[in-house]
Amino acid sequence: MLLVFALEGSTMRTAVLVATTAAEPGPRACGWAVREGWLHPMDTAALQAAALQAAVLPCPGVPAVAREVYPAPALPELPDADEECPHA
Repeated sequence: MLLVFALEGSTMRTAVLVATTAAEPGPRACGWAVREGWLHPMDTAALQAAALQAAVLPCPGVPAVAREVYPAPALPELPDADEECPHA
């Protein structure tokens, strides 16, 4: 729901989506910045800077985990389904 809120655009100026894994022994993380109504991949430096600015902290009682940060893959923006379907 928060992602939909961020992508909607009329109320959000900036937002970041971070995906992490809990896999051991090497948890990983990547992220996307919401701009112009879509998700744009963040490189490792931008993700680390965003994490520092947001003062990302683990949940209370959960130890902090060092995660390998990697560049996010590009997510293609698909056309609106209503525009493609002439039967609607």
